[in-house]
Formats: sequence, structure tokens, C-alpha cells
Amino acid sequence: MAVLFLMAIPATMADVSDARIMQETGEQPSHENNTFYLWGQSSGTPCWGHFNNTDDGSANEGYAESTQSNGKMEVEWTCRMDPQLKEDFALELDANIEVHLMIDVSGNWENGQNNCNSDCENLNISLMKGGLEVAKYEYTAMSQGENEITITFPVNETLEIWDDATDNPALRVRMVIYASSGIECIFFNCDASFRMYFSGQDEANYNGTVTFPILNETASEDILGTGDEGGAGEDEGLPGFGIFVAASAIGIAALRRRND
Repeated sequence: MAVLFLMAIPATMADVSDARIMQETGEQPSHENNTFYLWGQSSGTPCWGHFNNTDDGSANEGYAESTQSNGKMEVEWTCRMDPQLKEDFALELDANIEVHLMIDVSGNWENGQNNCNSDCENLNISLMKGGLEVAKYEYTAMSQGENEITITFPVNETLEIWDDATDNPALRVRMVIYASSGIECIFFNCDASFRMYFSGQDEANYNGTVTFPILNETASEDILGTGDEGGAGEDEGLPGFGIFVAASAIGIAALRRRND
């Protein structure tokens, strides 16, 4: 009975582990699953992303927003991959990483105009590998109201390989805006505001995404050095197997002691 009980524990743990692995697999990048969807809370912090087009924990409103009625407002949100990257992946050299955002903005952000005195910033979009900024784009065509933004980062040698230990993907957005001031603000809203839409929108052009040109397994083998390692990791498909063996050994030892 003791042995049977101990054998049942790893089986249950394996079922739970299998379910979690199945979920995380759908959130991991691959050649077919190459779109990084942005999610987050309404405050913009935290903000995250993964390679699945649904997320129950994201803001009900479908966007993050920051507003300020006077003075300077700094917005900096970093959407890091969650769950963490599990396996290395490689991108096609000279192809493009495509970023799509819908951002609604109001206020002043052009230096030399209104309240901006060399301390405002245009929208800056950065691609991150872990904590390292590996590509950056300054968007200078922003206008008051909604802006559908599509930019590309060409894949160079720095962006070609993404290591699961150090290169967890992330997208950072930053902008520095001043609230407007003047007599007109008695009658009109002069707040500084910044809104970024997440994925999961009914209208496709409102979805926040990053699409990576990920190579398939065959094309990436030479780059990543992957391939048949002679059966290494053969037991990885059996979650809880090590616990099962250990528990069985303990049960057998206990029975021997009892019989002695």
C-alpha cells in the first residue's frame, strides 16, 4: 500500500506539470507561432507579452493609460516575455522584425514648442534582449489623437540568435510629454495623456504586437548547434519520472526495514 501511494503522488504531479507545460508551449515562440502579443494592466505596470493571442490577466479595458493635468509626464513601459523564454530561437538574417502599436496621445512633446524646453521626448520604441537594449526607433511623426504605428527592425547579427538563458524578449516604449497650459485650458481639456492598446482587440489595427521572422527547426539547426544529441533529454517527456523513481525506492526500503 505504501508503495502504491508513493507511486500515485508523482502521477498526479505529472498531470499538473503536463497541463502547465501544454499552456506554456502555446506561449513560446516557433516558426509557426512567431507573433509576440502585448498585454498588461491599465496602469502600464506591469506590462508583459507572450506568443499566445489570449491572456485572462490583461486589463479589461484593453489598454494602458497615463494622464497628468499639469507639468511633465514621463511614460516608460517595458513589456517583458512572461513566461520566460524556454528554448533558443534564431531569426532570418536581413528579414524584418515588425512592431505594430496603436497609441493615443495628447499634450506637448516637441522641444521648443509650448512647455517643452529640451526635456521632452518623442515616442521611442526599444527592442530588448533581457535587460539589454538591442534596437531602438525614434518615432517623429506622432500627432494628437490616435496613431497607428508600424515600424521594422532589420535582423542583423546582434538580433539573429536569442538565448533562453539571457535573451528574454521585451518591448519598451518611452515618451516625455507636457500638459498644455493657457487660457484655452479653462474651456478645454489640456491634460497630458498617453494610451497604448494591448492585443485582443475586436479591430485588428488596434492590436499591439511584435512579429519575429523565426527560422524553422531545420534552418536553425546549424545556427543554434541543435540536432540529435544521441538521445540526450530522452526522459524529458515524462514529468515527475525522477520523483517516481525516488519515491518507489523509498517505499521499497521502508518495506524491507519492516520485514526485517
